[in-house]
Amino acid sequence: MSINTDFQIKPISLTKLQKIMDRYLLTIIGDFKSEEECTEIAMAITPIVDSPHLKFQHSKGILLFHFETDVNKDEIFGYIQTVLFGITETFILTEITDNVSVSVPEDIKVHLFDLENVSDDVSINIDMRQVKNNPDLYMDEEEEDDFVALLLGEREQFLKRPTLDQILDKILSKGYQSLSPFEQDILDGYSKK
Repeated sequence: MSINTDFQIKPISLTKLQKIMDRYLLTIIGDFKSEEECTEIAMAITPIVDSPHLKFQHSKGILLFHFETDVNKDEIFGYIQTVLFGITETFILTEITDNVSVSVPEDIKVHLFDLENVSDDVSINIDMRQVKNNPDLYMDEEEEDDFVALLLGEREQFLKRPTLDQILDKILSKGYQSLSPFEQDILDGYSKK
């Protein structure tokens, strides 16, 4: 079973055009039993997508997404972890740069990497303009930010909080730059006491 999918995302505002957006490839590995489950996952990640389209491909337990966003990578990673909690623990988030090479069949490549246009041969086509503009279905940007913050806060409950000694040992062995944003926040908390 192979599903090519294309979501229309809300138009980009002038302020977003002025921002530099990064392109990402998100690979999710799991036991996806239905087209609906794949669509639900796609809909769940749309709050972090700023490109005109969210493109994805599903085949044999792999979901492959391509999108642009101005959200930083650590926040995307945490958000995706939260969205996938209880579904799968396995995903790869890769920023697309000149150093990334991808090998997929040509029809999938054309579909996935054209974020500006609707693909002609997709089996699911959701007009994201209608979804994003429907206040009953979607939140405005401020509500989205609050929701993402809430999800990230809940995610921290599931993470084991490292002790100060563990953080200092990590700094000693691997350097400060090896700390995750979560560990840096904990260290900042200790430094304010």
